[in-house]
Amino acid sequence: MAQKHYNAAYLEDTATFLQGLKTYSYKPFLETGSGTIIDLGCGTGIDVLNLSRTLGNQVKVVGIDHDPALLEKGKQAAELGQNVDFICSEATGIPFDTESIEGLRAERLVQHLTQPDETISEARRVLKPGKPLVLVETDWASLVFYHGEITVQQKLIHYLTETKINNGYAARRLTQYLEHAGLQEIKTEIFPFTLKSLKEANDYLWIELILGEMKEKNYLSEQEHKAFVTGLKNADQNKYFACSINIVVVSSIK
Repeated sequence: MAQKHYNAAYLEDTATFLQGLKTYSYKPFLETGSGTIIDLGCGTGIDVLNLSRTLGNQVKVVGIDHDPALLEKGKQAAELGQNVDFICSEATGIPFDTESIEGLRAERLVQHLTQPDETISEARRVLKPGKPLVLVETDWASLVFYHGEITVQQKLIHYLTETKINNGYAARRLTQYLEHAGLQEIKTEIFPFTLKSLKEANDYLWIELILGEMKEKNYLSEQEHKAFVTGLKNADQNKYFACSINIVVVSSIK
């Protein structure tokens, strides 16, 4: 990616917006009575802490991420006595023994990977037989604005899926990755989210930032950029702004 499509503030903002979906993605782990669960690509550790509170102190929840600055935020937010840990590591080499963990979850990680099959195979390796693997991903190709020039929308989706994000179609490939790795009982759930203001679109999707980046890199002309952004602001001001995107949750069992 030319620039990360996230930072600590972005992860914290979207965590609030996606709380219902996050809670749903924890369901396969609720019967875990002991052992270790991994949140891979944990960012600031929001889900590590939430899972720990949900599952109790008999279950250790470990967050793994390659960014030490994000991990530090998780460590600072951890509560006294909470059974959590944070490890700095790449997703392609999970630092756990084979068949040693009770479950693994990864949210909005696969879209950033250049070798997703390798990471899914690693996730399968560390899982005990019969234990769950849950993947949560944004379907960037599902992004829709219900106003504005269609051609610009198509260019925006193409930029996100083919240029900005390493694996922009990850959400639509999750079942394929899981099948290739030999996971079983694969289940797909689709969660549509609607944004009703330009502020929400900027907070959760960084829309104006991305459009500006496209203009700077000549993916959009000055005229296309100005007309589309003006249209977004006009729709917002007149209270008919509407934007939607899908997030996919795929669960499976080793």
